Amino acid sequence: MYRIKSVLFSIFFLGSVFITSEKFVDSSNSPKFYFTIIFLLAVISSIAIIKKQITFETIISNRILWCISGIFILQATYGICQHIGWFPSNHLNFTLTGSFDNPAGFAANLAIGFPINLLLLLKVRNIERYFIGAGVLIIAIAVFLSGSRTGLLAILISSISFFFIEFKTFRNIQKLKYFKPLSVFILVISVTGSLLLYRQKQQSANGRLLIWKVSCEMIKDEPVFGHGYGAFKAKYMDYQADYFKNHPNSKFALLADNVKHPFNEYIKIAVEFGIISLVTIVSLIMFLLWKIVKTKNQNRGLIFSGLVSLFLFAFFSYPLQYIAVWLLLSFYLLNAFPLKEIRLKNTPFSIFTRVVVVVISTFALLHFNLQMQTEIKWKIIAENSLYGKTQEMLPKYKLLYSTPLKQNPFFLYNYGAELNIAEKYGESINILKECESKFNDYDLQILLADNYYNIGSIDKATQTYVYASNMIPCRFLPIYQLFEIYRKTGQKDMAVKWAIEIVNKKVKIPSLTINSIKAEAEKYLKENEITFGNTW
Repeated sequence: MYRIKSVLFSIFFLGSVFITSEKFVDSSNSPKFYFTIIFLLAVISSIAIIKKQITFETIISNRILWCISGIFILQATYGICQHIGWFPSNHLNFTLTGSFDNPAGFAANLAIGFPINLLLLLKVRNIERYFIGAGVLIIAIAVFLSGSRTGLLAILISSISFFFIEFKTFRNIQKLKYFKPLSVFILVISVTGSLLLYRQKQQSANGRLLIWKVSCEMIKDEPVFGHGYGAFKAKYMDYQADYFKNHPNSKFALLADNVKHPFNEYIKIAVEFGIISLVTIVSLIMFLLWKIVKTKNQNRGLIFSGLVSLFLFAFFSYPLQYIAVWLLLSFYLLNAFPLKEIRLKNTPFSIFTRVVVVVISTFALLHFNLQMQTEIKWKIIAENSLYGKTQEMLPKYKLLYSTPLKQNPFFLYNYGAELNIAEKYGESINILKECESKFNDYDLQILLADNYYNIGSIDKATQTYVYASNMIPCRFLPIYQLFEIYRKTGQKDMAVKWAIEIVNKKVKIPSLTINSIKAEAEKYLKENEITFGNTW
């Protein structure tokens, strides 16, 4: 029976880390989510039907530890192979993502699970120790190659935490002697790697300062209870637009981009649920860590360092976006405060409870299965639209709009974009405005502006292009469209104004398109004998 539990856990965790599928629009995260939820509901139903008692003993065993460690070593190896070029990445802009959507998810999972390898090093002997030692090196190298400074910092801090607690717990220093060279290696690669990556990605770090600065403005407006669930995706870009409108010469202008997350889970909590919620959660975290340190749990070094890694990562990134991180969090908490057992005797109440659990689980399974099938249909329709079959797919988009996908802002954006391509500009505006209440960014505003222009609402089009330009001041498309509108409508003074803006605008990333836009604006100014500065 115990071997069956280990196999089931291995399949469960393996799926949450590795499963991807091109059948979904989000090919990395959606398959992992649906697999985990459906697997969990199936297990809960089976337990309710079959088991007479449920035992919640500590789930830290050598088999489980080896299972998690092996999965993460495989994941790290997969990522390194991507970096070499043996396997394709899941992101166009990054060579290394593992089985996740970007390097952040890859590094988060490896760093948060890293202490499990340290505990195995403490437990195993002989050749197994060399295998785990090699795994530790592979994971550390993979996190470095991912470019994640937060991942390296999390590995460093969690390792220090683990060593400190284990030295306190195990008085026999001889038993821990082999940790010395490994700890030196981890220290060197983490500190050196973090410094090198900061120097290479200093703009990225400064960009996060901009996001945090703008997020603080959001918190100031609703400090107590926050803006509400999901408000960051819906409102942040509005605040960023206001910031650059009021600070046109900001040093952050070239660093701005579309933002969906503040790269800090604590700031996100404060924005959406207020400072009261943030203080409550931080207090619970501190109490939890203090309680773990004080407990006599023999695995407290693992639990403490694993949670420290997670809470640290949450300060600089978005680890809670990944289902495997939630499983790791559950793993650490279940081992921190294990229950003994729950006996399910065949009393009327017990039988009623079992029936309720099975019924709820069955309906939940049907719901998630239906939702999954709907997302798969969306992917098929979206692909056909990309192949030039937009007109044929619009009736199918309309059918999907009547499903729960209507609540998905990314579906609404996709639907609105396809309506724009099909030249159904009024319908596109309605769908995009609905999307805007749930999710708003530069690309959505560009689409709205194009819709307004094509229905003849020139004033709204120009206002929206200006708004999009304030959202991301380094982009050339909004001001080029403004230049084009005013030139075509014969408003020479305004066309000249935006042409000068184009010519004098600093370039973040040079490209042929930008060179062409600048050349066109410069030609217009010369034709109208306008003097201008040239900052190519």
